[in-house]
Amino acid sequence: MRACSPADLAVSVDVLCQCLRNDADLHELCADRTIFRELGRDRIIINHATGDPIESEGFERPAAKWSVRFLDAPVSGGARVRKLALLPVSSTAELTHSRTAAPSWNAIAPAMGPAGSGQIARLCNNALTISNLRNVVEVFAMADKLGLSLAGLREAFAHSSGGSFILQALGTKVTMSNAAHIAELNRTDLREFAQAMSRKHVDPTALLQWGFRGQTA
Repeated sequence: MRACSPADLAVSVDVLCQCLRNDADLHELCADRTIFRELGRDRIIINHATGDPIESEGFERPAAKWSVRFLDAPVSGGARVRKLALLPVSSTAELTHSRTAAPSWNAIAPAMGPAGSGQIARLCNNALTISNLRNVVEVFAMADKLGLSLAGLREAFAHSSGGSFILQALGTKVTMSNAAHIAELNRTDLREFAQAMSRKHVDPTALLQWGFRGQTA
């Protein structure tokens, strides 16, 4: 069944899942609080998009005034390969209040913490991916100077403790044709990570410098 509007959808569900482009889109969706009103007491809205952890905390407060539970559980992965991973939901304890949602959700995503925790997990995932890329760039540059076959090295690492998702992505998901675009996305991800950590009073400098150097190597 197709709903005519977000409000029409909200009134007919126990759990409203949305995956918009950014926090600005979510602000627009929730601006007049109609979504919260139509969802009603003890219903749940889940944000699957990547955003700022503090913004998630900001969405939680107005939702709570309508007795609606706001959770963040951003997704990670590639839409092109039609495979996405669901990162930790902010609190599955909240989902136990919904008899409809709890059984299925507990099998999908672990709890991480209060509102914003899922977003922090997503940003940390991005930062770790990019820092791993830097590791690959450094090690393969040294191997190349020593005359090793990089293709052979990549294949060998795929079956050893040096293997990683990012290593296997090089030459497959990351190619010469899309490398520049992906590098720009990585720079954006690093900036978002650094801004979020700084707003939480955590110094991201070391990881930021390491990751950015990898993007220009």
